[in-house]
Amino acid sequence: MSFEIRILCFDQDDPKKCTAKRLERFGFSVNYNSFRTLPPKGIVLDPFSDKVLNKDDSIFAEVGGIVGVDCSWKMAKDTFSKLRIMGLEPRKLPDIVPANPVNSGKIGKLTTAEAIASAVMICGNKRQGEEIMSIFKWGPAFLELNSSVWNNK
Repeated sequence: MSFEIRILCFDQDDPKKCTAKRLERFGFSVNYNSFRTLPPKGIVLDPFSDKVLNKDDSIFAEVGGIVGVDCSWKMAKDTFSKLRIMGLEPRKLPDIVPANPVNSGKIGKLTTAEAIASAVMICGNKRQGEEIMSIFKWGPAFLELNSSVWNNK
């Protein structure tokens, strides 16, 4: 079973480098460009949440999917506060090391694709996470760097 992946995408990045757009092009996600059109169900990956995503949250992912947010870090606090009032279950990720060329090694500074892949793997779908990361040159390095995170969940 694959989890439904939805991404709220604000087009604040270089479109050529946007991992959320790439996920949509490869059929891994459905992307939305406004709060109004995003279905209010599932887990939203929220770096400001008090709760850390774990295997027990897989029930929320099975029923409502996983929502990623592709926005500038400068706009993040305001964006995530709006999502909390929509009824989505906010969860932050554990400490994960990015391998993307922009923020490689900076714990927590993940691309949308890294965050989504991490979430699906933590929720128990390693295959889906590996498929997502397979479309990036640095994807295998990301999986290897963080293998202890998914293997312990």
